[in-house]
Amino acid sequence: MINEVFKVLAVCIVAAALCVVIRAKNAEYAFFITIAAGIGITLLVLRKIAVPITVLREKLEEYGVESEYFKVALKAVGIGYITSFTADACRDSGQTSLAAKAELAGKCAIFLLSLPLIISVLETAIGFTA
Repeated sequence: MINEVFKVLAVCIVAAALCVVIRAKNAEYAFFITIAAGIGITLLVLRKIAVPITVLREKLEEYGVESEYFKVALKAVGIGYITSFTADACRDSGQTSLAAKAELAGKCAIFLLSLPLIISVLETAIGFTA
């Protein structure tokens, strides 16, 4: 996995250098390079963590832990990463207001996703006191 991290870092450095060179001539192309590199790196990372996530899910099922909690946590992490990627892309293109709106949308999505879990925890806590 360490080698994979170094590959990702190398791609980041090369993409950043290309953006600096190209931005002087055509800023739109630099933006597309940033987006393409970000998507490529994200896909590479997701491919690498798919197997450990599957193993973790299997272990949770083996130990009798509800997979619903794991699914919520995994979705929340995914929303966080996608939101961060989107907000960074907006900031890179100079759209800080849109970046803030993307972050707000991501936070709201995570809250809505976790609402059933929060309600379940509250119901359990109330059940202990009654």
